[in-house]
Amino acid sequence: MDTDTLFAPYIDKEYASFSAKLSKNHDLPYIGIRIPVLRKLAKNIDDFTFTIRYHEDVLLKGFWIASRKIPFAEKKELITKHLPLLSTWDEVDTLASSIKPGKTELEDVYQYFVSLLYDTRTMPRRLGIVTLMSLRKYYPEKKDEILTAITAADSDEYYISMAVAWALSFFIIDDKSASIFLGKVSPATKKRALQKLRDSRRY
Repeated sequence: MDTDTLFAPYIDKEYASFSAKLSKNHDLPYIGIRIPVLRKLAKNIDDFTFTIRYHEDVLLKGFWIASRKIPFAEKKELITKHLPLLSTWDEVDTLASSIKPGKTELEDVYQYFVSLLYDTRTMPRRLGIVTLMSLRKYYPEKKDEILTAITAADSDEYYISMAVAWALSFFIIDDKSASIFLGKVSPATKKRALQKLRDSRRY
């Protein structure tokens, strides 16, 4: 079975058009499947053998990887093989928000996503930033360490700068003392972080 068959009952062409406009740098066509549907479908896939042809195939594979009940040592190999497929912010951010480490895996998860901060590719580095932001409550004792690593990963590249700004805004909302790290990023990233703080209405 291919994903044409899997997706057929859920295709929404208007949603496909809307989603594609939000991700101007996409490599693959959009077919129009909503995120909750993709999450549900992923949980019922035993082995991912589908050919990647659509943007939603990449999202589906990310959800499938995240939902697998396997040790993180195995899961990170699947993530690493998945990295070259990532071309849009939503392919990255939906995967990042789906990572749920077990108590015994916290250090391995932490080290893996910190390592992505040194990746020269835009989307893998964004994955490291956004995942560490999403998992920050798991690592309260590493707050400054994470912020140091994330701000060091800052770049003029838009999708990295936005990820750093987003992460900074959440850390500052959690603890205003983290605002000292605004001085460790580019003026553009600082401006974006301050705008996100204003937009949040929680700062």
